[in-house]
Amino acid sequence: MKCYSHEQKLATFGCDAYHLRNKNLSRSRIYRDNNMADRTDKPYLAFDLGASSGRAILGYLCPDGSIELQEVHRFDNRPVTTEAGLFWDVEKLFDEMLRAMRMVADMGVAPRAIGIDTWGVDFALLDSGGELVEPPRCYREPRNAGMSKQLSEKIGPGRLLERTGSMHQDHASLCQFFAVAENTPELLDRAELLLFMPDLFRYWLCGGRDNPDRAAMACVDCTFASTSQMYDVVRREWAADILGELSLPVKILPQVLHCPTIVAPLGEAIQKKTGLGAVPVVAGAGHDSGAAFGLARNENLPPAEDLVVISSGTWAVLGVFVTEHLPASSLDPTKFGYEANPDGSLRIVSNLTGAWLINQCKAVWDTAGDEVTHEGLIAEARAAAGTAEASAILDTSSPAFTHPKNMPQAIANYCRDTNQPIPQTPGQFAHVIFASLAQSYAEAIEVIRDKTGWPLGNLYMMGGLSRNAYLNELTADRAGVNVIVGPIEATALGNINVQIQALSS
Repeated sequence: MKCYSHEQKLATFGCDAYHLRNKNLSRSRIYRDNNMADRTDKPYLAFDLGASSGRAILGYLCPDGSIELQEVHRFDNRPVTTEAGLFWDVEKLFDEMLRAMRMVADMGVAPRAIGIDTWGVDFALLDSGGELVEPPRCYREPRNAGMSKQLSEKIGPGRLLERTGSMHQDHASLCQFFAVAENTPELLDRAELLLFMPDLFRYWLCGGRDNPDRAAMACVDCTFASTSQMYDVVRREWAADILGELSLPVKILPQVLHCPTIVAPLGEAIQKKTGLGAVPVVAGAGHDSGAAFGLARNENLPPAEDLVVISSGTWAVLGVFVTEHLPASSLDPTKFGYEANPDGSLRIVSNLTGAWLINQCKAVWDTAGDEVTHEGLIAEARAAAGTAEASAILDTSSPAFTHPKNMPQAIANYCRDTNQPIPQTPGQFAHVIFASLAQSYAEAIEVIRDKTGWPLGNLYMMGGLSRNAYLNELTADRAGVNVIVGPIEATALGNINVQIQALSS
């Protein structure tokens, strides 16, 4: 099988088609060139917040129909460990967003709109005054362990999958919600509103903290709601019966939007803090993977029965577009589920490991002074192929890799415990990781082939890992697919794509 690139045509769900001209942008400073400096057109501002970093990106719609991306600001996003658990520093993240908006204003740029996408499942609880009852917890929170099994025993795994379509994983929003009720019920007594991560930031941008009519700004789009294990994707409603049986309050859940929508303009206080005007803030692709998958709803790609899509970042979300749920019990709910695309359509998904393993290894090596680049690791992995020390295959979903203090040590321990050779060098570790990722993708593809009867001969790889040509080659060989390399900035492009539709509808 082979790998090749694909000129991305953006699927705009009813708008004209656009294509991408993705510039090679600076990571550390505002990118400018003469053409951009002379522009008078207004760009779209996308906030793309992942589980390890966040970015503010401007998207310029050019006269020839292309979109040029300009990275304005990049910042770290790390969970904070306390005695009470693992939390996201959302106030810091929001400050970084405001900083980016001030940078945009200082450039003399007036965005047409603003959109936010983030990692999935996590949420915040707000009290009657619109304030957080506690910082949002990270999906890797240790107290979530075993929650999925508890819920399956209470509700039944088949019924959970039938009603919500979500995979049975300990980090699902429903599991986290239930963990709140089990461990800190006093927080639920105070909670008046549950907002998922992109919706919290949008709520703050629109002035929800200061506006007594804050309920009107509380909403979530279907791409994010469908990650929660609380939402019935087919019936397009919260699974109130499931929540009721678990004694979880339905009334605090926000309304669900099923198409790109302008929610509200920037709040007055935010306008003053940033120097921007009443820019409309859009909802429609709050889940980063949902934003990316929207790009693959595209007539220029192979048809659904011959196409697998992976949106890769910290996670690698593997998906296949379908028109309805497969027959009950067709899929293992611990490995597969259903999520919504920005246009409300469905896809089968499997949440697999992406860059998490290699990034965590690199962080350990960098701290130890053995700094290696990602490009160097890929080259060393190629060189290590065929050696005994690089021959192990990991179960990349093992709890051992969820949040270890030292990832290379966790991998070495796993290899020892499974009687496999232990890698010794960064290149050998990298080969083990890449081969294991490719194997996990191949196994998921084969299951979906078996359940659908579809050939699924092409894999559209988007996001950060699409740059890893060696991983693409390993995946092509193990899965028996042609790998089509899509845009690196798939989530930001999907975010901008949704903004375009919201403003044109």
